[in-house]
Amino acid sequence: MVKLSKLFYESTYKTGYTFKQPKGISGLIFKLFRRFEEYREDAVCNMLPGGGRLLDIGCGDGNLVFKSLDYYSEIYGMDIAGTRLKVARKKRNGLKPRDRKKIKFVLADADQPFPFKNSFFNAVTLVATLEHFFDPYFILGETKRVLKTGGRIIIEVPNLGYLPRRLCVLTGNLPVTSEDEAGWDGGHLHYFTFKTLKELLKVVGFTAEEETCSGIFAGLRRWWLPLLAADIIISAKK
Repeated sequence: MVKLSKLFYESTYKTGYTFKQPKGISGLIFKLFRRFEEYREDAVCNMLPGGGRLLDIGCGDGNLVFKSLDYYSEIYGMDIAGTRLKVARKKRNGLKPRDRKKIKFVLADADQPFPFKNSFFNAVTLVATLEHFFDPYFILGETKRVLKTGGRIIIEVPNLGYLPRRLCVLTGNLPVTSEDEAGWDGGHLHYFTFKTLKELLKVVGFTAEEETCSGIFAGLRRWWLPLLAADIIISAKK
């Protein structure tokens, strides 16, 4: 039987999302300021220590995988959606032979045991994925298993404590943490703040060491992360 989550993501990413830019004056302001945006993959890459092997869980079409080429000798991208991996592999085919050999894409369900040996990776990244998985404890447990001692996990998720989302709750509305506003919130199942994500990592056995965010004017947002950051990026050590 094909798992429902696989059917869901295959269907979702077949058509993809269309980013909805705000209309009117707010749209013009957004377009002007977006040149000052630090993308989440770039912010995560800036935290990567480099080394032997990297695993990107929920790699999609490989944005982070390709950005991390200069950091690791082997890079694995894992995703449940074959439609996205097809795009990723097509991108890989356009690289130089030396770089192509460094990248491996694996079709696998992260809600099941990972198809990797214990202590296989130097670092694992989860960018915009942990909020989608059925059991975050299982995902982080498997991540810990495949990480070497002293290895790093870097997680990026939406920040439920972001000021506009707090105001949504205050006014009786449902805060949105994805670009989809149809009520299902892009398939997000779990919600985090900086405090709760660090507590979750601690329970599983990781030590959080660095936290930051991405987005427009990310440098200013870092002045007060729990309130001003739209997303959470945390680097933790096994």
